[in-house]
Amino acid sequence: MGSLTLNKIDRLYWMGRYAERVNTSLRFIMDYYDKLIDSTPMPHEEICTRLAIPDIYADDADFACKFTFDLNNPDSLVCAADRMLGNGMMLRETISSRTLSYLQLAVNSLKEAGTSSAPVIEEQQVIDYIMAFRGSFDDGIEDESIRDIIKLGFNVEKLSLYLRLGYPDKICLKEIKKLLSRVRRAPVRTRSSSFAALLKTADPMESNTLTEERNAIIAAVEELIEF
Repeated sequence: MGSLTLNKIDRLYWMGRYAERVNTSLRFIMDYYDKLIDSTPMPHEEICTRLAIPDIYADDADFACKFTFDLNNPDSLVCAADRMLGNGMMLRETISSRTLSYLQLAVNSLKEAGTSSAPVIEEQQVIDYIMAFRGSFDDGIEDESIRDIIKLGFNVEKLSLYLRLGYPDKICLKEIKKLLSRVRRAPVRTRSSSFAALLKTADPMESNTLTEERNAIIAAVEELIEF
């Protein structure tokens, strides 16, 4: 692991996870807003169950708003964004001030969206800034192991959310293979049982369907990395 302490690895990993949580979840919520207007979205009670968070929302519209913008809700995206930035600030010397600035801009835009009557522009800016953050550290950080740890956080969070939110099996299998490829390169310890379960699920001899129940795969994903 070289000069990478366990504390730094933990922060890099969780910075990546929180960045992807904001990115993927915000895309989901933006689509959810559209469905509130044009059709019937998944009931918010089911989403809460899938995400394993308390249902503290009055209705679907209340969920769409408070899950995104409520600073007093620890499960909200704005709180996840603050945690993303907090880890980034502790890693300023590792990821550079320029790369960190994109996280700050993403948080600022998300909070501005929470006070806007038409937040879609600011929400899209959040996604754009997170993508700029990804490009900045990929281009500016010379240490490949650091890049791999951040990307591992992305991979774990995206797969966990895709599985929970009901994305098609084919898409989830693609993300499992990406995660397995990344974890082989990243300087982290893994639980052998979790790795084996994911490896079995991604068996190329299988069809484009998940071989295990999603809850079992989610558990394997969440328990994969050891600190």
